[in-house]
Amino acid sequence: MSSLALTLLLALQTAPIAGKEALLCPLPQLQQCLASLQPGTRQQLPGEHEISRLLGGRSAMVLPLEDAKVAGLVLLAPERDASEQSAIIAGKTYVLPLARQSELTLWHELGHLEVQALRGTVLPAELTEYQQEWLADAYLLWRSVRETGELTLAWQQFHRRNLAVISDIGNISHWSSLLLIHLLKKYDLSVIAEYASFAAFCGDFYPDIPELQEAGLAEFSSLLQRTFGPGYSQPLPGYMYWRKPALAQVISPTLLRLMGKSATREWLEKDFGLAFGQ
Repeated sequence: MSSLALTLLLALQTAPIAGKEALLCPLPQLQQCLASLQPGTRQQLPGEHEISRLLGGRSAMVLPLEDAKVAGLVLLAPERDASEQSAIIAGKTYVLPLARQSELTLWHELGHLEVQALRGTVLPAELTEYQQEWLADAYLLWRSVRETGELTLAWQQFHRRNLAVISDIGNISHWSSLLLIHLLKKYDLSVIAEYASFAAFCGDFYPDIPELQEAGLAEFSSLLQRTFGPGYSQPLPGYMYWRKPALAQVISPTLLRLMGKSATREWLEKDFGLAFGQ
């Protein structure tokens, strides 16, 4: 590494990930970040303007790299992180305040690099886009426990993903709640905290996780649209009944958080034809 590149790298913030370093790059420093990379590594990435275009209006993006020391570049625009997430349920708008969202966004992006490093060992060599997204949130869950000693932020991410998909079915590719619920129910806080690495945590939970094929995710997508979409007209308790208990299990914690027990019970009975807790 040249002396100029070393000077630039030392001036930038990095984070340890997957046995390497992730280069944390605020959007205004993108040119400086790119200049800090070795020429061969820099060539793996598109140009500065194309990277900015790929980021679009998002608050973060990760660009994995093949490099002996740098796992990837995490581009950050924290001023774009939302302070709340909202959704309309049964004609009423519910709002979830978001705490420390910039940290959660960063942990999710770092999770992508950790997942990338575990492919072919702890994880399958080939992962779908959906698998990569929910596993990145599984890293966020583990990391938030290690950083805070609590599950509060993990539950916040769980609720945020639920509200996002209720609001816009286009967010289903990031609907990690469908699988995070299994981790949140299976593992106590103290147990998660005992895993010194995400690789160890992932190696424990992944073999038993009940993942879905694309057809199963499509069924949940259809049920979500029928239940919360703009075309909703009246409850149809028999519609895709075989998916309703699982969907109720995933969204009930969020409904309880926002609506309370009584309203959640009423909603499940009216819209899903299910008794509370079923």
